[in-house]
Amino acid sequence: MQGEISRFFLFLVALIFFSVLFGHLRSLNKEYLYADSSFSKEESFLEQKTFPSQILSFVKGILTLQSGKTASGESVWKHISSRVLPTLHLAIFSVGWGSFFAIALALWGGRTEENSSKKFFLFLSNLILSTPVFVVGVVLLLIFFVQLEWLPPGGYESWNTTYVILPGIALGSRVWARIYQFALNLTESELKSPYAKVLRARGYSKNRILWNHILLKILPFLVVLILLDFSSLLSGAMIVEEIFFFPGIGKSMYYAIQTMDAELLSALLFYSGLTFYIFSRISLRFQENLTGKESLS
Repeated sequence: MQGEISRFFLFLVALIFFSVLFGHLRSLNKEYLYADSSFSKEESFLEQKTFPSQILSFVKGILTLQSGKTASGESVWKHISSRVLPTLHLAIFSVGWGSFFAIALALWGGRTEENSSKKFFLFLSNLILSTPVFVVGVVLLLIFFVQLEWLPPGGYESWNTTYVILPGIALGSRVWARIYQFALNLTESELKSPYAKVLRARGYSKNRILWNHILLKILPFLVVLILLDFSSLLSGAMIVEEIFFFPGIGKSMYYAIQTMDAELLSALLFYSGLTFYIFSRISLRFQENLTGKESLS
């Protein structure tokens, strides 16, 4: 426990340093935006804080929850908190459908040694993984909005799932492809194990072996991947959120980079890094406990 706390403290220090550093570097040449204006470099709004003062101000903002302002004058933490709910909704939908169908299709494909559906889904998963996610997003827009006019092209209303379907399918397709390939390999490996052979010798049907036994064995390993995908989406998906003008963390990150908003960019980098660290440590602990139980058994 003490080692975990020390590791977290060191990570927190490094995360604060690099979050402020990247925000500082991004805003160093901000004055070029006003090169053709009548403002001079001596104007107060163009004055840059020193790097140490930015770190102290950032740490103070974290401790007191009274951070600086964005370029538009909004409180940084208030801005981020308003983007957490849409991002959470999108992440739950994307990971939910992607992981569910990946596991179900992998178990279904394990019923026979060779079948055309398994080959098709393997081909489809490889195609998705080799295709940029923004291409999938644009194709979805052309089909379901431009041609069929079934779904909204973007935006968000609180807990209205119709607004997360298109970006959720685009992001969830990669989740599905990764987990499907991993789940299929685990399923085929478990079917060849002595444990499965004993069950077949006892007269268990293949469906019963797959859904009652193998699923329970492979699910803990898949949960690790699901948690990592979930943390990645909670950290924001800039390209997809920008395509669907979805008001999430990723769109805010894109806005902060585009406008050279040092305060907002630093806070978003801190949020994303902290979120990914927490979920990755949970995944690692879960995997270690799982490995320990497997060795004991």
